[in-house]
This record gives sequence, structure tokens and C-alpha cells, in this order.
Amino acid sequence: MKEITFDSLRCLIPKRIEKSHKGSFGTLLSVCGSAYYRGAALLSCEAALRSGVGILRLASTERVCAAVVSSLPEVTFLPQAEDENGSIREFNIEDTLEKFPSITAILCGCGLTKTQNTVRIVGDVIRKSKVRLILDADAINCIAGIPEILKEAKFSPIITPHWGEFSRLCGISVKQIEENAKSLTADFAKKYNCVLVLKSHFTLIATPGGKVYVSNAGNPGLARGGSGDILAGIIASLVAQGLESEKAAMLGVVLHGSSADKCAERLGMTGMLHHDIIYDMTNLLKER
Repeated sequence: MKEITFDSLRCLIPKRIEKSHKGSFGTLLSVCGSAYYRGAALLSCEAALRSGVGILRLASTERVCAAVVSSLPEVTFLPQAEDENGSIREFNIEDTLEKFPSITAILCGCGLTKTQNTVRIVGDVIRKSKVRLILDADAINCIAGIPEILKEAKFSPIITPHWGEFSRLCGISVKQIEENAKSLTADFAKKYNCVLVLKSHFTLIATPGGKVYVSNAGNPGLARGGSGDILAGIIASLVAQGLESEKAAMLGVVLHGSSADKCAERLGMTGMLHHDIIYDMTNLLKER
């Protein structure tokens, strides 16, 4: 198991050449958010934009879109009908990809909630998408107990569970994960042909080829809701910009953790919030 750091991977950050335009840096489709978790969509969208993606399209409910546009007018919106739970009622991934063929990656799950509708939506996104996928939070909860669905994706998806989500996905206890994290992540990534980012006080990245990397970047200031939304947005942005999934996952993890360490130095671990981390991330990207 090899430890990775931001300094060792900063060379992977996509370059912005003089003749660039917005299409040069990919288009990310985000299927995220619900009435109860509007902030999750906002945090993941801001992290994705600040880490360089050219175009971001958010497919979510009207209330989520209204919340995001007030802070991020750079996002473009695909408003969807809302169900009685405040979640997306239905979403046609095939029609969306046909209408917007420039989409280069899809992020699904941040603040989505788990309902009958979102379970169906996540299943459709996995089975019918023709671009690379990043599945976080409730997208993982929506496939709990059926990890074999990951093998139906066209490309090896990136999944970003914390230990609780991984426990539900695999049907094993958190204690088992704690005792066998390295072997479990390696076996899962290989068996289900995915890039697995397993989050805790350290982060493991396992690849379909059986390699496992560890990052110790980050600090207890991340121990509050929203951390995963920032990380998912960063990784998805890097994938949309053209990085290979394994490299995007590794760079995203160390960039997120290192930004959190800079933020803790600036504000302290108790008072730092996740949207504060984005400021420190932009400074790290500026320094490269």
C-alpha cells in the first residue's frame, strides 16, 4: 500500500493553455440535491467549478436549483419535478445525454436522499450512462446490498463511501471494515470493477487492478456534514476534465485533504466549515 501526497500528484492538475475555451475543460452533469439537502448540491457544485470544470449542469428540483443559482450563477440548470419527499421524481438520463452530447462525466448522489424514485434514477444512471460516473452518498445508499449493479456501468465507476455507506453497500459491519480495510477495499474494487475511495480519518483508494493507495491528508476539522460533497465535486470535476479515473480519485483525495489542512491552519479545526476549504483549495491550485 503506497502513501500519496499532494506534492507527489500536483503534476496531474489539468493545464490551462492560452487558447482554451469552456469546452476545453469538460462538462459535468450533477444529479444531486433534495429539499432537505440543498446545501449538498451547492457544495459539490462549487467544489467542481473551483477545481476547473468548464461547464456544470445541475439536474435537480426547482427548490435546489433556486438555492444553488443564488450563490453560483455559473451553473446551468436542468430543473426536474419534485416528489412528495422533496426529491427528484423522475429523470431521463438517456434523453439528457442525447440533448447534451458534450457531457464528459456524471456525478450522482450528493444530497439525493433514498426514495423509490431515486433508487430507480440511480439504477438508470448506472446502466444507461455512456460517460464516466462518480457515485457518492445517497447514490451508494440507493444500491445498498446490490453492489453487482456497478458491473453494469459502461466504464469503471468511482464510488466514494464512508465506512457506514460501505457497510450498507456490502452488508458487513463497520467493525469488520475497520479490522480489514485494506483487503476489503482491494477485493471490492477488483470484484466490482470500480475505483473505490473509502473515507475515514485516513482515505484508501483501491483500483480495479488491485492497487491500494492511502492518503493521510486532512484533519478532524472535516468531521462535519458536507465534507464528502466537496470531495465528490473535486473528483468529478477532474474526471470531466479528462483525467483517468484512478488519477482523478487520487489527486482529488490529496487536494481535498491538503486544502483542509491549510484551512485548519488559517481558521482552526473547530471553526472551519467546508465552504471555507474551497478558498484554501484555490490557493493550492494557484501555487502549482
